[in-house]
Amino acid sequence: MAGISFEMVLRADPEPWRKAAADWDRLGAALDERTDALSRSARRLVGVWESGPASSSAGAHCEALRKDLDAAFPPLLLIAQALAQHGNTVAELRVRARELVEQGRAAHVTVHPDGSMTVDPAHVTEATARSVSALVAVRDALLREAAELDARTARTIAENTATASGMPSATVQRSSVPARGADPTDVKRWWDSLSPAQRRYAISEYPELIGSLDGVPVVNRDIANRIVLDREMDGRTERRAELQAREAHIRAMLEQGRAIELYPRDHHPATHAAQRELAVIADERNRIDATLHGLNSIDARLEDPDKPRAYLIGLSTTDDGRAIVSVGNPDAADNVLTYVPGVGAELAGVETGIERADRMALDARRIDPGQETASLYWLGYDAPDDAVVDAPSDSYAEAGARELNRFQNGLRVTHDGEPSRNVVLGHSYGSLVIGHAAGGAGIDADAVVFVGAPGVDVDSAVELRGVTANEVWATRAQHDKIAAWSPDVVHGIDPTEPRFGGRVFGSDPGNSADRVATHSAYWDPGNLARENIAYIVTGHPEMVR
Repeated sequence: MAGISFEMVLRADPEPWRKAAADWDRLGAALDERTDALSRSARRLVGVWESGPASSSAGAHCEALRKDLDAAFPPLLLIAQALAQHGNTVAELRVRARELVEQGRAAHVTVHPDGSMTVDPAHVTEATARSVSALVAVRDALLREAAELDARTARTIAENTATASGMPSATVQRSSVPARGADPTDVKRWWDSLSPAQRRYAISEYPELIGSLDGVPVVNRDIANRIVLDREMDGRTERRAELQAREAHIRAMLEQGRAIELYPRDHHPATHAAQRELAVIADERNRIDATLHGLNSIDARLEDPDKPRAYLIGLSTTDDGRAIVSVGNPDAADNVLTYVPGVGAELAGVETGIERADRMALDARRIDPGQETASLYWLGYDAPDDAVVDAPSDSYAEAGARELNRFQNGLRVTHDGEPSRNVVLGHSYGSLVIGHAAGGAGIDADAVVFVGAPGVDVDSAVELRGVTANEVWATRAQHDKIAAWSPDVVHGIDPTEPRFGGRVFGSDPGNSADRVATHSAYWDPGNLARENIAYIVTGHPEMVR
């Protein structure tokens, strides 16, 4: 604890650390932009410089430079993450230090700025002595945590800062990277066996592999997935430009009456072939636009300087897409909330889910500012597209449950320090995913929450493994459409019914004239459900109503 005093914690200002983190983020963004510009220039080089030794040498030089720039990106973000986390933890420790002073005052003990304590002479009792002993223990724990934080941040900066001889280099064979779906404990053991230089290499060379591995720490997955995000956005933007150019060319040829030149071997009229291709182009462009909308929403949230730092823990553009975005770092948080969405959730509409995660993180900080809460939007499964056609099926929930259980296991494996309170919340069909996760092998969580659930495919809270019935929570608004759409015979009984045996919490009744809107209103400003969820997440069940 040398060098860290109680007064330093009591008067600590987290803002310089947060500002420094933002500066490192900006440096990383600038480097990323320059790397993209170099890649674009190198691709154009091929078209303007005829092949030969000089052309090949220039291309190889550009590629080597691009790799060097790519390798420089992870260290910048690792430092930014460490500084941001340092600021958040400093803020939390300061709140707890001030609470300690107030607790002392209530016990007739003055806690001085230097950490020393004086008992009010009028209240020198055995009870006061016990209070002093408890206060000293809390003070010393705070100082230990502060010292550990200081050392951890310094270590991260040192590991990712070049010396006079440059950054140490290392390689990792692609074949040595664990396969997606591997046990998170095995993944963590493999990751821990790598040197810092090897980890940076794996992130920059195999981001699509590292970013999807449960068992890799969140800060590292975040950097890998940011690289994947950047590549996905660039690739789709370029493809969209190609489609736009092709469409313009086709239309120009049609206007000039030269469509036959486009399709000289087509047996059908050239205008028909042109219209067919234009329709194909329009369809692909619409799909690209939908995907880009989701990717841009994620990018905007990651780069938003006015909100708590967000981490991109998972990303895929396959089919309807996948995304796992956390507000706050779950590996360092006291409380971790994983929110599982329901019918219709897809990458294109990720903005709504992230906004809900933001609101739940804000609610938790308001309820208990002395604890750090991470709130995750987990679109880690293929959600049903249609409430009538797809939602009656269990298949989406079964597949999602496997992914969810592995993800929750991974959160436990990578968490630093004392175990966090992990809460998994499902909305609508997302509740069914949790039901299958907990009703099968069991879910590694301290509590589960069902919001507007159609049922969870078990008929009693005691059938859910991994959590006690006392930590199975449910709410359903009076005018929620789900009551009419989900009779008990489809996915089991309503978990808010007394015979289910869980704990029911209140939410606003909603609008009887718009039951569809009511189904999504649980996160609206002022809804009672939000406050209750915050109490559950932060471990204050006695406040739930």
